[in-house]
Formats: sequence, structure tokens, C-alpha cells
Amino acid sequence: MKKYHLQITSHTCPESHSFLRQPFDIAQARAQDERHRRALLLMVFFMLIATASCGKKLPPVAPESVVPEPVKELKVMSRDSKLLIRFVKPSKNVDGSKITDLAGFRIMRRVIDDKGCQGCPEKFPVVYDIDISYPKGAVVEGDRISFPDTDLTPGTKYEYKVVPYNKDGYEGPEAQRVIFTWDVPTGKPINLTARAGDKAVDLTWSPAETLVDGPPVKELAGFNVYRREEGNKYPLDPINPDPVKQTSFSDFGLSNGKTYRYSVKAVVQVNESLIEGQSSDEIAVTPKEAIIEMP
Repeated sequence: MKKYHLQITSHTCPESHSFLRQPFDIAQARAQDERHRRALLLMVFFMLIATASCGKKLPPVAPESVVPEPVKELKVMSRDSKLLIRFVKPSKNVDGSKITDLAGFRIMRRVIDDKGCQGCPEKFPVVYDIDISYPKGAVVEGDRISFPDTDLTPGTKYEYKVVPYNKDGYEGPEAQRVIFTWDVPTGKPINLTARAGDKAVDLTWSPAETLVDGPPVKELAGFNVYRREEGNKYPLDPINPDPVKQTSFSDFGLSNGKTYRYSVKAVVQVNESLIEGQSSDEIAVTPKEAIIEMP
């Protein structure tokens, strides 16, 4: 029986270990691809920086993400037998950028019914839409805007909210809501008199006795006193910070020789709301320097 010897050497068959090299080659290729990918990402990053530094626009931001901030200092107050919704318009967008496309404000109002459906979804219809380029009916004092609400029902509690919107129609967030209870205002105070002093005026009057619809006034919260200079309109706010409790008021710090005009309005309180009534007849007075007679 013959014996056969098989000798295997590495140089006789170089391809015999190719199955061992294959995984190594794949790993090398993957590492090279990863290096290429990272190089491409770095190139894109530096291109974006260069583009921004040249003053060119970066990719656009979705318009709904750049909306006005909420209005500031939202208040509802009674003036001239109606309600004024007052607020300060925002100067920035929610992302901190300056507003360049503010278009207007939507005033929304709902009736609060304490006996109504508990847990029902809120319905806040838009009752007024203020176009900032043509704010018809609104009073604009710099950045402060006031808008009258005259469609009111006595004995009704209202809740208000205001939202700004831009030229694309996207609304910003609402400010803190305000609640006001409306009721019948008073008639006008009577017998307003004025006495001129040195840089001062002393006023006296008689209180309003009835509401505008006839019934007698049960209790007054006080009075608001308004002053205007000759040729000017009355401001929206009285010269007294809080309602005057008595039927007299002294106004100091005036200019002698200048004519001032005054009116007074009674105020009643319903819940936490102060409702201002009709204006008294106007009276004009001119302060004058006191003359001291020597004996």
C-alpha cells in the first residue's frame, strides 16, 4: 500500500487566506466612509458660518414660530358709561426679535355664567378686530391702545382677552385675562362749583341721585375728577388715582392765569368692578396769584 504526502505552503496558494482578509477590507472601507461623512459635515458647517458672516440669509424660519409677544398691562375700565379695553402693544416677537410685521389685535369676550355648564369648552368670540394701520374707533396714545366696548348688558359678568397677530395672520399668545361686571351707571353729579386760588382750584358738587335708567342710587363708591386745559380734550384718566370719597376736591400745582375746565363723575361698585357714570356740567376756572393787602 502506497503512502501519499500532502504538503501545503503559503506560497503555493496565495489566495487560500482571502476569506480571512475580507472582513478586514470591509472594516477599512467602513472607516473610510465614516471619515468622508465627517469631512462632508464639517464642510457644510463651515459653509453655513461663512454664509451667515457674509450677511446672507440662513434657511427660512416657519412664520408661525415668529409671532408677537402678548400685549402688556391689559385693563378693562369704565369710562363715559361704557367699557374701555386698554393695553400696551408689544415691541418684540416671542423669539426676542423686533416686531416688523404687527398687523393688529383681536379683542375676545365671553359671558361668565356662574349657573351655566360646568366643564364645557370656553367660547371666546372675537368682538372687535383692531387694524393697527387704521385703528378706527380706538384711542392711540403712543404705545397704549384703548378701545370702547358699548355692546353691554347690565348685570352681566364679562371676561376679556386680547391677542396680537402679524401680517401673515398668525396670532401671538394671549395676555392675562380680565373680568369685569357691568351694570347700570349713575346719572351726573350736579351743582359743580369752583373757587380759584393761588396755583390751585377748590371744587365742590352734589352727588348723583339716580341711575341713568331712573332708580335711585343705593350707594356710591366715590367720584372721579377730570381736568383739561383750554383747547384740549379730557384725558382718559381722572386726576385722582382713587375715587374721591367726599363731594369736594382741591387741585394744586396749577399755573396762574391759565384757564382750566373740570367735570366730575360718580362711581358705583359692583363686585370688584368700578362703574363710572355720566359727566357733570363743565365748569371753567382760572387760578390767580394771591394779593396780600398791607394795612
